[in-house]
This record gives sequence, structure tokens and C-alpha cells, in this order.
Amino acid sequence: MTAARDKARWLSRRMEWLATALVAITGLAVLYGLWLLCFDPQRLGRFAISQFGEQVGAAAPAALSGVTVLLLAATFVVQAALLSWALLALRRAFRQIADDEVVSVAAARLMRLSGIAFLTSTLAMVLLRPLASLILSLDMPAGYRFLAVGVGTQELMTLLVSGVLIVFGHLITVAAAVDDENRRFV
Repeated sequence: MTAARDKARWLSRRMEWLATALVAITGLAVLYGLWLLCFDPQRLGRFAISQFGEQVGAAAPAALSGVTVLLLAATFVVQAALLSWALLALRRAFRQIADDEVVSVAAARLMRLSGIAFLTSTLAMVLLRPLASLILSLDMPAGYRFLAVGVGTQELMTLLVSGVLIVFGHLITVAAAVDDENRRFV
């Protein structure tokens, strides 16, 4: 039993490092985007236009207004912040498992929190896509404005991960109660 707990702690440390790396990559992407916003704001606009592909079509404006670019940047930053929050919550859960008891109520709470954070991030992905399309279409001529609504594989996978984390948090709570009862019995 001790070997299994040690392996779980070892794996939790690795997952903590992975979550840290993903937060760092997200942060670097945000910093790069903000740097582009300062020095080449139209590049951010071109990137946003490319994300909507055929929906924009030939009606894409040659240059986006400064307000449009700032609003698009704000939507991207909000989405990155929510993703970072979810990853940091998951990192804290893995740290709790690695440093403390493998099966504990504190780890269960943090695992549920990370599931809720990923669920919030997923809902933001679904809601911010139509918002970004509306912002992008502000600079388009009348008749060419559009609203893009969609749920893709990425959102469905994130929903699945968030559900698994929430259920896993509940399972850890039950396991912690059983573990506590076993310790009192022995």
C-alpha cells in the first residue's frame, strides 16, 4: 500500500509540474499577444479574422479600428485568465496530493474546485466566441456582420475533463472517509 501511495505522490508531482508549465505557456502567449498589441495591433485582428474563416469572407476590413482590436484582446485575456485559474487550481490539487495524504478532504476540495474552474473556462470559451465574432464584425459594412456560435471538440473535451475532475473530487471525499474510518479501526 505504501508503494502505491508513493507512486501516486510521484505522479502528482509530475502533474503539478505539467500544470505549471501549461500556466507558463499560457502566460507567455498572453505576453506575446500584448506585445503584438503594442507594436502590431493589426496582426491580432488578422489572427481573429483567420479564426472565423469563411464566415468573414471577402467582407473582412483591411484594417480593424483600435477599439475593436482592444476589445478582441480583452476577450482573449479573459479566456486565458480563466484557463490559467483552472490550471492553477489543478496544480494546487496535485500539490496537496503530493505533499499531504494522497486521499484527503483538502485534496478532494481542490480537485472539485479545479473541475468547477475548468467548467467555467469552458463556458467562457463557448460564450466568448460569439462575443468575439460580434466585436470583429463591428468594422464590417452593413449586411456583412455576423454572429458565430458553435461548440467544437475542444469545448466538449474540456467539459468532459471538468466533469471527471468534479466526480473525482467526490470520489476522493468518499475514499478519505473510508481511509479515516480504517485508521480509527486499526
